[in-house]
Amino acid sequence: MAGTAYGSIQTTSVEVYTDGLAHISTQITPEEGSPALNVALLGSEIDNFIATGQNNILLTAEMGENSVLLNTFDSDTVLVKYDVHDLISKDGRIWTFAVDSNTRYTLIMPDGAVIVGMNVIPIALEMVDGKAYLEIPSGEAVITYILSADRDSIDVSTTVDGASDDNMVLWVLGMFGALGAFVAVWYYRRPTVHIQSSKTASTPESIFERIPDLREDDKEILRYLSQNGGEASESSIRKKFLQPRTTMWRTVKRLERVGAVSVIKKDSLNIVRLRYDQEHAP
Repeated sequence: MAGTAYGSIQTTSVEVYTDGLAHISTQITPEEGSPALNVALLGSEIDNFIATGQNNILLTAEMGENSVLLNTFDSDTVLVKYDVHDLISKDGRIWTFAVDSNTRYTLIMPDGAVIVGMNVIPIALEMVDGKAYLEIPSGEAVITYILSADRDSIDVSTTVDGASDDNMVLWVLGMFGALGAFVAVWYYRRPTVHIQSSKTASTPESIFERIPDLREDDKEILRYLSQNGGEASESSIRKKFLQPRTTMWRTVKRLERVGAVSVIKKDSLNIVRLRYDQEHAP
């Protein structure tokens, strides 16, 4: 999450759009007398970056790999805004927002979003113009949701005639309370999954022999999985091989289709696992 070496974050908001884009807005108070401000960026695919200081003066920025260095021009307050393309992924109808933040922030969900899973309980929640504003605590947050084209099936105002905004907030808070209880019960009662490794033919070469027409880059991914205990998250594979999200998704789907790997859901992540068995899709 956006952070600074020479100041303190006052507020941060993350607004999610229906196309998977996220807009970040962070207000920072620089350390008194410090001419520079180092701000960590949330995500790596950054667009439309702008930083303003006192009297809306544009600040000069030197972009780094995961941060930006700003000249504050002795501003008391700095406002940083930018768009991020890699905080949100999609699998079928399910969208996943995943962030590991060292500060709390306000998450603004898109209009028509229905949350179907989350690993955190919001500090606060309110409805503003049909959008949910969630105050998310620091730490890792993974929130899955779907976008409803027809709000009639989920809009509280259609089920409670004349419901006020306050009633909507109470209804949604109740929903999240129930969801939080469900998540807590599920977490403590979930069964332990034991992964039994194959004693025979448990090498990438056995998969290469079984599926001889694999690409060389596919083989590298399978070798990486083998070195990683036979499985890894799709996002970690993408980062390891520096592949765009869509490209890696297609690669994993191709490997799953030929029977080289299987994909399972674990805590809202796609876990890619080697398949040493003989079954494989045509």
